[in-house]
Amino acid sequence: MMRWIGSAWKLAWRLFRRHGVSFGSGILACLAAYLALSYAMEPVSRSEYCGGACHEMNISYQSWEISRHGHNPSGNRTDCIDCHLPPKEQFIRHVVAKGYAGAKDLYMHKFGPEYDREAMRKEVLAAMENKTCLHCHDNLLARARSAALESHRSSIAQPDVEEFRCVTCHEDAGHIRNSVLFPEDSTIQ
Repeated sequence: MMRWIGSAWKLAWRLFRRHGVSFGSGILACLAAYLALSYAMEPVSRSEYCGGACHEMNISYQSWEISRHGHNPSGNRTDCIDCHLPPKEQFIRHVVAKGYAGAKDLYMHKFGPEYDREAMRKEVLAAMENKTCLHCHDNLLARARSAALESHRSSIAQPDVEEFRCVTCHEDAGHIRNSVLFPEDSTIQ
């Protein structure tokens, strides 16, 4: 047994001496790529970019801006990516989802049919998971009043049941829908 362990260490040392520079360079390259990607994504991750650079999202941006997620007395803001993409802490998943969503949005902007806001709203609500809301609202049960406590317990215990999804009761949490911003005809001309 000791002989095998000694052989493994010798092999590891030989590989490190031979390929240590390459391995170290690879780690530095990955770190540089991570930092560059984070830096490059920062400007296009702001809610102002979503609402200003993309005319399809302008009304959604305006409705977010007047909602409690966009503007509230405490000054805390929830940006578009906080609800519509995986958390930034899951970097690879976040980058892949952001790249896919960006490419899809760009394709639809250039080649897709006319933007149907109502269809998109339904698609987004159907995909919205409780864990997205609970990422920020993790202390929900600690602050809930007794009437809301039971329904929130059910939402946490059974997140996949349609009637217990956060957006079932809180559909307008991120975007205030009113007649000025969302006219009857929900397509952009």
